[in-house]
Amino acid sequence: MGDDPLTDIGGTGRQLPVTSHTALATLKDADPAKRDAELERLVQVYWKPVYCLVRRHRAATNEDAKDLTQDFFTEVVLKGTFADRYSPEKGSFRAYLKGALHNFLSKRTRDDRREKRGGHLKITSLQVGEADLEDLVPNDAAIAPEEAFDRAWRTIVLGRAQQLLQARLASQGKGLYYEVFRRYDLESDASTSYDGIARELKISTDDVKNYLTRAREEFRNSVRAVLCESVGRPEDLASEWDALFGSGG
Repeated sequence: MGDDPLTDIGGTGRQLPVTSHTALATLKDADPAKRDAELERLVQVYWKPVYCLVRRHRAATNEDAKDLTQDFFTEVVLKGTFADRYSPEKGSFRAYLKGALHNFLSKRTRDDRREKRGGHLKITSLQVGEADLEDLVPNDAAIAPEEAFDRAWRTIVLGRAQQLLQARLASQGKGLYYEVFRRYDLESDASTSYDGIARELKISTDDVKNYLTRAREEFRNSVRAVLCESVGRPEDLASEWDALFGSGG
């Protein structure tokens, strides 16, 4: 993203949207239904990163890692005082969750019977194919558990941002903008060019450039919106952005 001023995710005053504060504040909501709904949303975002860290940290089989991941969410995240203990001063939710996960793993012994727990609680996102889970874990054995977690987190954040971008542009009647973005930024190869996309979509080369500029701006806004769901302070938003793209992104 280079030196493009649009990458200044904080904007003037580096203020967070109200929705980010509201989302995390819901973790302490007195209404159990609201709190459970917010926890479930966070589970949907973070269970794959948790699985990757568990798999790499414990050198477990796929089934072992799924069991431990399920246990972590049902025993720690969805029960007890996990939600009550979180506050923005603890940093991003991602960092808080990783700390809780390390504490959980440190208390588990290798001969744990790995019994299913949680009663009626169910993480529907864990019902995926073996291949889907295997593809999440980097093949490089040198990758540390923390990096495996963060790689999966990046994939999920960027994927959700792309979906949000597509929906936003479609709602504005600008689906062609997303198509240009998809072809040039997401699926391009050595032969991709402005002229080639212009011919394929029957628009001008200038249109391709303008649509791409607008779509990239909206994509950054979409990424920011996704990140804001799990931070409570402007400095944490900047930190999460750096973790996603690097300090120069």
